[in-house]
Amino acid sequence: MTARIGALGARRYRTRLKGLSGSAGFIALADLFFLLLFFILMASSVVRISGIRVNLPRAHVPQAAGLGKAIVTIAPPAEPGAPCRIYFRDRQMDENQLRNELLTSSPRERVLVIRADQDVPSGVLSEIMAIAESAKMETFIAVSTPEARPEMRFE
Repeated sequence: MTARIGALGARRYRTRLKGLSGSAGFIALADLFFLLLFFILMASSVVRISGIRVNLPRAHVPQAAGLGKAIVTIAPPAEPGAPCRIYFRDRQMDENQLRNELLTSSPRERVLVIRADQDVPSGVLSEIMAIAESAKMETFIAVSTPEARPEMRFE
């Protein structure tokens, strides 16, 4: 019989089970890696930027801001005298349609990123910002950083 009686009268049993060796540590590590990958992918904010090509103005910024939830792209008019083209969620629309879209947007979308061409008049930008403010949204204007230029030396 494998049971022994100890000093206090309790019985101790020996087990015949042995732990796995070899790849068990690797399997646990792989499980942890895939769980972390899953949570990172689920937690990241995925924002599609429309394919409308615009020349963003250049500005020196200390750090790049993260992308918001909603993006409006403003392109210059196709012909002189025509209104600027406004794109929201890959659809071209006018200012009234944009106002309706922003007012009916989900409560999670509280940030509006404006991608405006550098040739768009500032009046159009201020009108879009006023529309976003009426929808109680924060606005950011997207800019690109200037190319690195070599230092000029005067000797």
